[in-house]
Amino acid sequence: MLSTKAFFNNLLGINREDSPKITREKKSRDFDTSSIRSPGNIKRKSPSSSKNSSSIYFDESSSESAFARYDVENDSYAKGAYGKISLAKDKVTKDMVVIKHIPKTTSIRMVQNEIKAGQIIGQHPSIATFHKYLDFPEHHTLIFSFIDGQDLFSFMEQNKFAPRAESEARSIFISIMSALKHCHSKSIAHRDIKLENILVDKKGRAFLIDFGLCAFVEKGILNREWCGSDNYIAPELCRRKPYDAYKADVFSIGVTLFALLFGVFPFDGLRVSSRFHDPARPLPHLHVRFPMDVKVSLVAKELLTMMLEDDPEKRISVDDILKHKWIAGRKASKGIKKSSESQFKFIRKLRME
Repeated sequence: MLSTKAFFNNLLGINREDSPKITREKKSRDFDTSSIRSPGNIKRKSPSSSKNSSSIYFDESSSESAFARYDVENDSYAKGAYGKISLAKDKVTKDMVVIKHIPKTTSIRMVQNEIKAGQIIGQHPSIATFHKYLDFPEHHTLIFSFIDGQDLFSFMEQNKFAPRAESEARSIFISIMSALKHCHSKSIAHRDIKLENILVDKKGRAFLIDFGLCAFVEKGILNREWCGSDNYIAPELCRRKPYDAYKADVFSIGVTLFALLFGVFPFDGLRVSSRFHDPARPLPHLHVRFPMDVKVSLVAKELLTMMLEDDPEKRISVDDILKHKWIAGRKASKGIKKSSESQFKFIRKLRME
């Protein structure tokens, strides 16, 4: 039975200063499984190769000449989690591109995923477009469209992690949900949605990036790979259960939306992930609690509660998220308001007693 303090906390929430602070993820958890099927191997190009092969081919001999198409303007534009990023101009199209240089000591699976996902996804207004893969002796080179902006974590950090207005958060969220729906329609689950993997350009447009940990989902088959980022990872992964990768994406983007609206995380990622490699320590049922000192609409909280549902079977789907009234900017229904008002009246009565 809940204590009186726990009862009030579950209903009213907690202070923002007592909530888990937003911190940059040092590195996503790499694949942790021994019973997976590779999405395809990177092999040297061969005239006798089957056109229907799932492998990804490159022509090593042509990489140098292909790279000459790009005029590198900033060789150290940024540093990614797995390598250096350069900024260059395509001499043919005159468009700017980013070039990811990934050391060959990095998991080849992540490189394969980036390439294959980029080929399958194609072009989408809210996903960084993949252009080309080139092979060099010491590193893999992936070329993407340039997005003139910054990742959401850096944006939040510059603004001292102040909660964002709902209209601003909604615009970003809708763009990423559109990208996620497109990915899922192509049987791809991202599996590493977080502030660092969402770019926002100078016009406020949001883009989903980094498909290194994505899953190529087979209909009716649950996923058994455990990977992701501590503060965003779905509880079913920590419990080491086969999981629906699409529902895991919903949880992760729910954490991201919560961080935008409240400027803090909903759960203590270190506490949750400490069970990641220790099944003997069961993870308690997660209950989302909202900071009381941040004004967020009831309808937004309703959506967040459904996205951060501990039980994936009860968690809201991507299609239902896109139909939710908060997406359309509508207010909470009378039923929700009435329930909330009754709840708070009951709490005030208990306090008076």
